[in-house]
Amino acid sequence: MWPDGYPHFCDIVYTLATQMEELNKLIWLMIIDSYGLGEELLKMSYKTLIRMVKYMAPPSGKFESGLFPHTDKPISTLICEDKISGLEIEVKDDKWLRLSNLSPSSFVFMVGDPFKAWSNGRLKSGMHRVMMGGDKDRYSIAAFAVPNKGTIIKTTKELIDDQHPQLYKDFDFMEYFLFTASDLAKRFNSNQQIDAFAALSPPISN
Repeated sequence: MWPDGYPHFCDIVYTLATQMEELNKLIWLMIIDSYGLGEELLKMSYKTLIRMVKYMAPPSGKFESGLFPHTDKPISTLICEDKISGLEIEVKDDKWLRLSNLSPSSFVFMVGDPFKAWSNGRLKSGMHRVMMGGDKDRYSIAAFAVPNKGTIIKTTKELIDDQHPQLYKDFDFMEYFLFTASDLAKRFNSNQQIDAFAALSPPISN
């Protein structure tokens, strides 16, 4: 995991990754239980990928985009931030809400596009971005739940009924992941890509 000479660092990262994975599973259980469903989602074969990110402070007096607006492509993402704010969530009317003053023990849970499809659109994969200001660099650690190759994302049947017709076809996760990097996907906003790829009534490109 790291070149020789940093065993203490490796142990800390491994412990953090393991605990973030357990917290992610707990959140999944809470969501599943809120719909009165079984634990089929937890049986999905996936791996947790950890990414450490440093966002550089912009020039004095300016705000700059540290990460462009997007939805997440894994099932879900768990984010651990330092005390430097910057993460923003798109809310209604194209407005952005900055997550600031989070406690050091706070984590941000983001629903990914496959989770949206699994829930038949009841869960939303929210658009988010990072906007940097001030004179300090920002650090964050993200844990991505990524389905293994060959995993088929299926809308859970219990969330399909007369009032909630099926919105998405079954699809291969890796095929969708590769689609999001294609020229065709670039015709759509990030939050439209899952609909363009898997919706039974796909959107019109921009």
